[in-house]
Amino acid sequence: MDLDDPIALALAIAEALRGEEVPHALYGGLLLAAYGEARETRDVDLAVAQADAASVGRLLVSELGLRTLPAFDRRVFGGLRISRITLVEGDEHNTLDLVEPRDPAYATRALSRAIESSLRDRPIRVLGAEDFVLFKLLSTRERDLTDAESVLRSLRDELERDLLERELESLAAGIPDHDVRARWRRLIEGATREQVPR
Repeated sequence: MDLDDPIALALAIAEALRGEEVPHALYGGLLLAAYGEARETRDVDLAVAQADAASVGRLLVSELGLRTLPAFDRRVFGGLRISRITLVEGDEHNTLDLVEPRDPAYATRALSRAIESSLRDRPIRVLGAEDFVLFKLLSTRERDLTDAESVLRSLRDELERDLLERELESLAAGIPDHDVRARWRRLIEGATREQVPR
């Protein structure tokens, strides 16, 4: 397996998870290219619910023959829990981030709305655009707000605003220590600012 090919890696990991019925959906930089402005990415990010680095790592060892090194497990970053696994084959390595909202009910809803899609003519589930934006709001990084802004600009008239508003209210109540409303306001201001002619 070519660990320098994040698409091939994402497809192989998704197939292994699908075989074990682990709920997941593509997320991160690879999916941003479909919804917003593409940016270079090398790693693989998957949205999950109740998945931990150790069990997914063992699965990837048995299914893909990769050496796996769990870096951290379900560490809290804002409104998310992230598990990171380093994938090793020979001298090559890459990383897999398992990204899980801290609100388990929302995680389940987001994954239930995931879309059946394809990459390189192979099936893969991907987060819907609205949930992609919400995951970015649950993060703490500025880059994630920039990614979400690009989706808002690209899909402005296609996004289900009612769904976004409903889930924002639910997330604000379910994760009160992460100010998702403030990040939403910053996102809207940034996306609006980009639309104003200079």
